[in-house]
Amino acid sequence: MKSLKKVEGINVVPLIDVMLVLLAIILTISSFIALGKIELTLPNGTTQTKVKQKSYDIAINNQREFFINSEKISKEEIPEKLLELNKEDIVSIRADKLTPYEEFVFIIDLLKQKGIEKIGMVVENER
Repeated sequence: MKSLKKVEGINVVPLIDVMLVLLAIILTISSFIALGKIELTLPNGTTQTKVKQKSYDIAINNQREFFINSEKISKEEIPEKLLELNKEDIVSIRADKLTPYEEFVFIIDLLKQKGIEKIGMVVENER
């Protein structure tokens, strides 16, 4: 009768195989991430529609006055004015440093309710 060999260590060959497969997957995926895009050749179409992005500038001064694209507007009229926006529009917000934070939050809240995600805060560079 033969006796079975006693295992004196862990067989690492399957572990190395798995690690090599994972390394190949990571290297493949990282090339897409490094380029920042996936190259595509798009098919031609007969109809074309260009969607124009609108840019809105909302300003708040230290007297709590609101301006949309340099046009003064009352706080009550802002929700109505923001109905013109769609999700693709870009909104930049400028607020005086002495403006109460609640006014800034009011504007951000209205934009988030509307589903606007492209929001920029305008600041001045330090020298």
